[in-house]
Amino acid sequence: MARESPRGPGRPRDADMEDRVYAAVLEVYWETSWRGFTFDAVARRAKVGRAALYRRWADKEALLVQALEARSPLSTPIDTGSVRGDLVELAEQLAVGYGELSGLVSLRVTLDARVNPDLLSHLTDTLNQSRLVTTRRIVRRAIARGELPEGTSTTLLLELVTGAVLARALFSQAHAGVRSRAAVQHSTLIVDTVLRALS
Repeated sequence: MARESPRGPGRPRDADMEDRVYAAVLEVYWETSWRGFTFDAVARRAKVGRAALYRRWADKEALLVQALEARSPLSTPIDTGSVRGDLVELAEQLAVGYGELSGLVSLRVTLDARVNPDLLSHLTDTLNQSRLVTTRRIVRRAIARGELPEGTSTTLLLELVTGAVLARALFSQAHAGVRSRAAVQHSTLIVDTVLRALS
């Protein structure tokens, strides 16, 4: 079995290559969608060798998922001590995310999956997993504290909060991606409405 050669004293590792690659992934996908998203295009945009990409990522699906996960709006753990506070924070993180390029690209991937379900449906499942896991933790803690009834649907709760946040991000004239007082108030209104419906 071939052994990996130890790194020699030559060129040092490019510390910011990963950041440049992730930024290039988002830009290329946003501009070209799935059909134009290639290792060659990403390598040119990031100004790295194509071989460097192949050494790190097995295929373009893995590269896309990792870039989106690295820029995930849910990068900060959520545990405020109350279900209301947790859901407001969830709504805020999602709102900020949808206002950034990573959020827009994740939406484009979802739309592309409708056209290419065999290629992209598993990608959307992977991308949705972080939101589902985060919401499941919120729901479990809330049930344990007696704030939500047993049997509360994590999926329904996530759909209600995400749907309202996404509608505002897409159709409102408010500046998406900015944590303004008005944005926080709107997130709080969404959460209070959802909690009343579930109580």
